[in-house]
Amino acid sequence: MGYRKKRKPLIGLSLFLLFSILLSAYFFINSAFFNLQKIEVSGCTTIAEDTVLKLSGVVLGTNLFKIDKEQIQAKVELHPVIKAVQIFRRLPHTLELLVEERTPIALVVGKDGYLAIDDEGIFIRQVDDLHNMNFPVISGITLESSISLGDDLSTPGLESALQLLRLMDKEFLAGVAEIKAASQYSLTLKMLQGVEIRFGGPENAKQKLQVIKELLIENEEIINNQTVEYIDLRYNSLPVIKRKN
Repeated sequence: MGYRKKRKPLIGLSLFLLFSILLSAYFFINSAFFNLQKIEVSGCTTIAEDTVLKLSGVVLGTNLFKIDKEQIQAKVELHPVIKAVQIFRRLPHTLELLVEERTPIALVVGKDGYLAIDDEGIFIRQVDDLHNMNFPVISGITLESSISLGDDLSTPGLESALQLLRLMDKEFLAGVAEIKAASQYSLTLKMLQGVEIRFGGPENAKQKLQVIKELLIENEEIINNQTVEYIDLRYNSLPVIKRKN
């Protein structure tokens, strides 16, 4: 009985101490010590850091633990050029925004010029001057009459073309001038060397790309002499090389 009587005050004291610690921690976390004093933005290449700050809506002086990271993320990612943003609390006073921008992979022929798109088919900017724009053009795409920055331009044909582009290494991609994407099963590549490659659909794309590389190397002389009209890979048989008359 005496042992039990001694335990009750100890339990009560332990609970009181635990409550006091939790209460102190609560007031400390919510104190001015953790008020936001600095916002760091990194990863921007085409977007101004000030633009990201304005989109975030974060106010200096806000308690770091009261900042809603998901809300900030949703606001910042509304920008058509921003693909994603990661948000980090750097105790005690700093918030870091790490931006991932969308980067162009191709140009789509639009009504009033060219539209730069990323690898997801998102329209990220209008292009009026093709100088220094070393991206393949994707043609044959039917677009909506009204298009805004940030719109997803994906069609079955465009998705097949983008799937193909994602499989290309940088060296091969640099040699592609145009992809005609009349449908998802009818892709035609136009190489900078002038040769047309009738690719067909995206099935077995990796193998087809490897065949193209080998054919371009093996037939480099006649291709460079502009004597090849097209290379046809649309059938399961051996590729067909059609010479110009």
